[in-house]
Amino acid sequence: MKKVTLKFIKLSSLILLYLFIFHSITYADNIVKVAVLPFQINSSENLDYLKKGILDMLTSRISVEDKVVVLEGIQVNEVLSRIHESPITEEVIKKIGTQLGVDFIISGSLTKIGESVSIDAKMFDLKEKKSVTSLFATSKGLDNVIPEISEFALKANSRITGKPYPVYSSSPPPPTASAEASAFMSEFLVSKKGKGTSSDTGSEFVMSGDPLRLKKGFWKSQRLDLEIKGIAVGDVDGDGKNETVVMDNNSISIYRYSEDRLTLIKKIKGKKSDNYLSIDVADINKNGISEIFVTNLVDTRLDSFVIEFQKGDFVKIATGINYFFKVIETSKNGSMLLGQKVGLDGIFYGGVTQLIWKDNKYMEEQNISLPPGAIVYGFNLIDVDKDGKKEIVLIDNYDNLKVFSNSGELMWKSDEIYGGTKNFLTKYLSGTKPTDATEGLETRLYLQNRILVQNHKGENEVVVVRNIPGAGKLFERTRMYKDSEIYSLTWDGLGLSENWRTKKIYGYIADFQIKDVDNDGKDELVVGIIQTSIGSIFKGDKSYVLVYKLIN
Repeated sequence: MKKVTLKFIKLSSLILLYLFIFHSITYADNIVKVAVLPFQINSSENLDYLKKGILDMLTSRISVEDKVVVLEGIQVNEVLSRIHESPITEEVIKKIGTQLGVDFIISGSLTKIGESVSIDAKMFDLKEKKSVTSLFATSKGLDNVIPEISEFALKANSRITGKPYPVYSSSPPPPTASAEASAFMSEFLVSKKGKGTSSDTGSEFVMSGDPLRLKKGFWKSQRLDLEIKGIAVGDVDGDGKNETVVMDNNSISIYRYSEDRLTLIKKIKGKKSDNYLSIDVADINKNGISEIFVTNLVDTRLDSFVIEFQKGDFVKIATGINYFFKVIETSKNGSMLLGQKVGLDGIFYGGVTQLIWKDNKYMEEQNISLPPGAIVYGFNLIDVDKDGKKEIVLIDNYDNLKVFSNSGELMWKSDEIYGGTKNFLTKYLSGTKPTDATEGLETRLYLQNRILVQNHKGENEVVVVRNIPGAGKLFERTRMYKDSEIYSLTWDGLGLSENWRTKKIYGYIADFQIKDVDNDGKDELVVGIIQTSIGSIFKGDKSYVLVYKLIN
C-alpha cells in the first residue's frame, strides 16, 4: 500500500512538473517582446530629458502585463554598442531587432530648429519584415510632443495586441455649437463632499447643499485666432461697458460681447522679440477708464507698458517700465496694482511693492510683506477667516495651496495640487544673454495663475484653477495639460475646504476672471481655455472664452 502511494506521489509530481514546464514555455511563447531604440535628437539645445521622457512614455503605453513586454534599456544598449554601421537604415534597425530576439522594434527621431519641431517614428514587425505603424508630425514648440508620442504608442499597442484603436484624427462632420459645448463638459458642478445631491440626477449641474450660484449651462465663444496666454475684463474705452482683453505671446486683442459672440474692436501687435507674460486691466489713475497693464520680457530685460484709451484710440501712456505687473482684486479695497523688478539673470529681484499713479507716472507706494520665495504672481490678499486682517493665499512652486497669516506664519497647506501653468520665464546664468552657448544651462520659472476672491453672504471664497498634468508631469521642462478644473474654497476654522468645484473641463485654462463680461450687471466666471488637437498634424491648438453665469 505504501509503495502504491509512493508511486502515485511520484507520478503526480512528474505530471505537475511537466505541466509547469509546458505552461511556462507556452506562456513565454505567448508574450510579445518589443524593443524601443533611443530616439535620435537633432537640436542645438540639450534635450536629453526629452529622449528619456519619450522612452519612458513608449514603454509605459506599450507594455501590457503578461502579454507585451518592452526590453530594458540595458539590453538594448548592449546590442547597440556592438553595432558600428552608419547610417542607421531600416535594414540595420531590423538587424538590431533580430539580435535582441524581439517581435517588434521602434525607432525614431526628433528635430528642433528654432521653434519648429518634427517627429518621425516607426514600428517594424520583424515577422512581416515591414513597417506597420508610423508617425510624422510637425508643430511649433515642444508642447505637442507628448500627445503625438502618446497617440503613436496607442496605435503601436493596438497593432501588437490586435485590440481596436480609437482614431482621434478622423474627420467627423463638424459639430454644432451646442454639441461642441456639450462635449466640453458633461456636468459643471460636483457637490461638496458629503453634501448635496447625487451626480445621477441627469442635470448638467450638480448643486451642493448651499446652492452654488451657478446657473445651468454656459456660453462658449467662437474660436479665437490666437493662443490665449492671458485674459482680463474691464471698461477699457470709457463707454461704461466692459470689454474682454486677450493676450497672446506678442499681441493684445480687445473684444466686446455682442449678439452672442466676441467682436474684435482692436488688435495691438507687438514685436517678434516681445514675450508678453501677463495682462491686467484696472483704473489705477482714477480717470474713469481702465488701463491695460502688460508685462513684457525681452530676453532678460523688462519692457513692460501701459495702454489707455485716449482721443478715440488705444495708446501707450507708459513704456519701458522695469516691473512685472499684477493686479489683484482684494476683498475690500478693490483693485491693487503690484510690481516686482527684474534682476540680471532675467528673473525676479527684490520684493513685491504696491504701485500707484502719482505725478503722471506709476510709483512705489508700499512694500507687500510676503513669505520668503513668494513672487508677484500666484497670490492674493484675502481675509479668509473674517478676523479683519488679510491673510496671504498663494500657490507655491510645487503647486501646493498655502495660507499665511499677515505676520508670515503658515496657517494651512493643501494636500492636493492646484494651479499649474505653461507660462514661464527663463533664468540665465547671471550676466549672460540667451545664446547658443547658454542653451541647456538656463532654467524655467513657471508663473502661477491668479487666485481670485468672491464675496458671497459675508464669506470670502478663494477661487483657484487646477490644470491637471498630462503624463504625470513627464518632462522636466515642458508641461502639458489636457484637462482642468476650477475650485471654490472657504475657511472652515482649520483650513480651506471645498465649497464647489467643476467637473473636468477638456482643455488647459490659461487664465480666468470673475467679471461682468456681457454687461448685464452681474459677474460671470470668464475662462480663457486652450484645447490641444490630438491626432492630427494639420490642426493647431484652439482657443476659446467660456462664460458661466453666477448667481450673486
